[in-house]
Order: sequence, then structure tokens, then C-alpha cells
Amino acid sequence: HWPFPGDHVLKGYAYILTHPGSPCVLWDHVFDWGDGVRNSILALVKARQDAGIHSRSKVKVCEAREDVYGAIIDDRLAMKIGPGDWKPAGSWTVKTSGDGFCVW
Repeated sequence: HWPFPGDHVLKGYAYILTHPGSPCVLWDHVFDWGDGVRNSILALVKARQDAGIHSRSKVKVCEAREDVYGAIIDDRLAMKIGPGDWKPAGSWTVKTSGDGFCVW
């Protein structure tokens, strides 16, 4: 068993909850890791649902460097992970953000 590093859990959720597939959320993260983690996960789930992201959604990788990953999914949701500078062009509204991630 290989545990995901605790200080990167929300970055992991930012990726899996904004990208195509059938993501799952661990019970412990929602109910045992505190309100901050729970609220961040719920905000990411809401952003996914509001944008209609599903298992066959299309991903456009806009930036992929050592310090940042940025993508636009189905032209309805944008996200970035990492400390590097990237944001989607145009007028996007931040839906949620946290340490090392942002979702528009």
C-alpha cells in the first residue's frame, strides 16, 4: 500500500475531479481530515458537476512544465496545479482554489 502524500491530497483531487473518468473520493478525506479538506473536495465536486465533466470529456493541455500543469476540459472548466504562473486566456471565474491548485 502506497499512501498519497498528505500535503498534496487536494492537488490530487483537483486533478482527478476535473479530468475525464469516474473519480472516487475517500471517506476519510471527507469525514476525518477536517472541514477545510471536506469543503475543498465538495467545491471541486461541484465544479465538476456544474461543468458537466464526464468519462468522455475532452482535455486540452495548455501548459505542462516542471512547475505547472494547466488544462481546459470540454471548454467549460480550466484548472492548474503547481506554483508556476498559468491561467486560461479570456474571462474565466475562479470556482475554487487552494494551496497549489486553482479551478476556473
